[in-house]
Amino acid sequence: MLKFIIFLPLFFLSLSQAFATVSARWFTVACIVLDDGETQLMFDPMFTRAGLKHWLNLSELRSDEALVSSVIKDHQLNKVKGIFVSHSHFDHSIDAPIVSKLTGGIFYSDSNSDKIAQAYKDPHIKGQLIENLKPIQVGKFTVTPIKRVHAHIRTLGVDFLRGPVPDNFNFGFYDYMMGETWLYYVDHPDAKIIVDQGADSFINSVSNFTSKVDAVIQGVANRADDETIIDRGYVTHLKPKVFIPTHFDNFFFSFDPKGEYSLLPGVRLEDVMEKMQKAHPDKKIILPRYGEKINL
Repeated sequence: MLKFIIFLPLFFLSLSQAFATVSARWFTVACIVLDDGETQLMFDPMFTRAGLKHWLNLSELRSDEALVSSVIKDHQLNKVKGIFVSHSHFDHSIDAPIVSKLTGGIFYSDSNSDKIAQAYKDPHIKGQLIENLKPIQVGKFTVTPIKRVHAHIRTLGVDFLRGPVPDNFNFGFYDYMMGETWLYYVDHPDAKIIVDQGADSFINSVSNFTSKVDAVIQGVANRADDETIIDRGYVTHLKPKVFIPTHFDNFFFSFDPKGEYSLLPGVRLEDVMEKMQKAHPDKKIILPRYGEKINL
């Protein structure tokens, strides 16, 4: 009888692990956490916000470590083993080094984002350089970085913050240059996922790895038109079960730990959601809510 009592909870534990699924959680802007119960991957962490003093170059723009620590604690992000960024703009990269420091996860970066991490001069930040199309194994996740092109962000006819991160990076707002841009194909025994914060879909690059995915997590800001995502994008070609938009909220406002947000000007999120659902009625088109779990 005693053996049966001991065996029973172990049996149900193994059973629950056998049916574990991969989930996604959104944490404002482009930040996504993938989780299989054993390992968490974090993409594009941005909780720290830039203010007027940073835009005017009157103050350093560094990660707010206390804020990042509170988010990690409040949402049980203690299993983050890998941190990835799409590019080195501050709204994608600013908190990645400190997430590495606080969780012990490895910051998988290119040479541009690595300059940001190195500027902290903190031995607790663990870094490893990525290579185009070279898979990275993190727990049961296989993450393949795929180089892509960032859409132009023009200000007064000039490409905003385009170019490499300066070698003498010193936490100035305008030091967070774009650098190289990446999308990620994530392969797991329970799910195949595209994480791409660009609106233009790089189908040809992804098709070298898979012809079908379970989920597409994609940025919708700065798109040329809705059809770029809806008709000509990953959803049409890779036929995922789930589509999750990101990068629609206004990151120029202060971070709200309750997850309240306003939309980026001109993002027209409701339009793209309605059009996507109409064009693909068989898909789950999910508007993410701050910190809420979405099974993939």
